[in-house]
Amino acid sequence: MSHKKEKQEKDIIVADMRDHGNDPYFINKARQSKAFLDKHGFPKELLKERKSRLGI
Repeated sequence: MSHKKEKQEKDIIVADMRDHGNDPYFINKARQSKAFLDKHGFPKELLKERKSRLGI
C-alpha cells in the first residue's frame, strides 16, 4: 500500500485581504513589544546571530 502526499501550495494570495496595519489589537501588541524591548533590551544571543548572518 503506497501513500502519496499531494503537493500543496504554500503561499496563498488573496486579492481582497483586509489591511490589519491600523487594527487596535496589532497597534497595542506593537506598543507592548517596543516597551518591553526598551526596558529589557534585545537578547544578546540573537544580536550575535544577527551580526553573523549579516557579516557585521
